[in-house]
Amino acid sequence: MNKRNFLLLGFAVVVAAQLAVPAWLIIEREWTLREGQVFKFKTRPIDPADAFRGRYVWLGLEPDKVKMPNAQQWLYNQKAFAVLGTDSNGFAVATRLERERPRGEAAVPVRTRWSDTNGHVHISWPGLDRYYMTEKKAPAAETAYREHNRGTNRSCHVTVRVLGARAVLENLFIEEQPILDWLKAGQ
Repeated sequence: MNKRNFLLLGFAVVVAAQLAVPAWLIIEREWTLREGQVFKFKTRPIDPADAFRGRYVWLGLEPDKVKMPNAQQWLYNQKAFAVLGTDSNGFAVATRLERERPRGEAAVPVRTRWSDTNGHVHISWPGLDRYYMTEKKAPAAETAYREHNRGTNRSCHVTVRVLGARAVLENLFIEEQPILDWLKAGQ
């Protein structure tokens, strides 16, 4: 093989690798949306003011803490897996935290924040805190979400698809209606 063919082959391999990575990320996300188990998460209000992050609805997911017998052993910002279950109302609950991904159970990567004196480990849900929308619809959705998710009104939730340890935010609901339908109805 001459030098020119070798360079062309190397270039082709690099191009293929650069195309394969984003293609795999898209395929993995779509596969999770198609095949993943659905969990409903309650949301809590968060101050959405941030001019640098683009157009999305900023979410605060519940549960935001997990009761653990060894809560004090969890460090700040430690990677963990929240094993999921559902409560009697059909909403997601974190039954426990694991340091390694448990096989055969729906578990989502989380980050630990702090542990309190009641044996709870407080967590965050990276990657599940933003519901992206078009630039025109996001401000109205943010306003509707904020109005319907404060005080005792709290009629918002999201659905998240979980496949293995991969979680994808599927939809945002206001009063059991998908956000785009809610906005279309002009409520």
